[in-house]
Amino acid sequence: MRSRLLFAASLLAAIGLIAGCGKSTVNSPASSDTPSLDQAQVASVVAIEPEVVEDGQFESAEITSLGAGPGTTGALAAINPLRFWRVITSVERRFEFAFADSDSTGRPTTAVVTVHKLLAGRFNILTGVPGDDSATPDSLLSVIHKPLADHWVRRVLLKRLPAPDSARGVWRVVATSGVKVTSRAATTQIASLRVQTAGVDTTLTDPLHFFYLRRILKLDPGTPVTLTVTTLRNDDIVVMCRFGHRFRFHNNGDNTYTAVWLVPDLRVGNGPRPGPGRPPIFHFGVNALSHGTLFDDTAPYDSQAWLLPFLVIPDDIADALP
Repeated sequence: MRSRLLFAASLLAAIGLIAGCGKSTVNSPASSDTPSLDQAQVASVVAIEPEVVEDGQFESAEITSLGAGPGTTGALAAINPLRFWRVITSVERRFEFAFADSDSTGRPTTAVVTVHKLLAGRFNILTGVPGDDSATPDSLLSVIHKPLADHWVRRVLLKRLPAPDSARGVWRVVATSGVKVTSRAATTQIASLRVQTAGVDTTLTDPLHFFYLRRILKLDPGTPVTLTVTTLRNDDIVVMCRFGHRFRFHNNGDNTYTAVWLVPDLRVGNGPRPGPGRPPIFHFGVNALSHGTLFDDTAPYDSQAWLLPFLVIPDDIADALP
């Protein structure tokens, strides 16, 4: 909730800057094809629909337990990591506006808003003897802190549509991308994510590809979903990013990592919901980390995460949406 409020405040500041006041960071080509009024209207629409921007997962301080698995122990490991978590201490937001597809009056009918966030903070690793850390004496536990600097990026697509009560038409969000979060100087890369469940078998190779609102991935509560992540190395650590579902993937030894996720019930009464009239969009993600990030106290933090939108069946995007 706090992240959504900060996002809305940042975009409102951007609107003020477009109107000639304020100090938010906004990048947009200045020309007659992108009048400031359209920029302000687009920013206003995105600001009241944070569900299509904020993933609500990556910036969480929720703890991930590594559990047992290949690479958990071994003579080559400098440390034995048991759990890890992030603490984000600062977020710097930047918005880019791009307009296209001008109509006969010269006004744009398409807008793409690219949201950037620079996240700074600490990556924390609880280390100790292999096994259950709850049974490990405190004297054998220690916490290693590594500097964290991540670049978070997402795109939102809007269309200007005719409206009976507006001669200028109205801007509506029609699609959103996933989220890509990459650490500074990262060598870790996710090449693809395969999602398999009843009636669904899709492989994604670019998280910044647009998902049109009516065609966002739909998942049924209680259904197992098999996730397969491919990276560029066979010794990465891959974990799930979803509240209450943060666990390690199985390393298949061939640059692929697999886990089965049971979709939680996030409908009314079972979790947070967007406001009335807004898309009931939720997110899940995968995070790949270099082996050294977790098993070498001198190696830098090296990470990449993809986070994707989904709907909970039987919910659907409202018919009023384009």
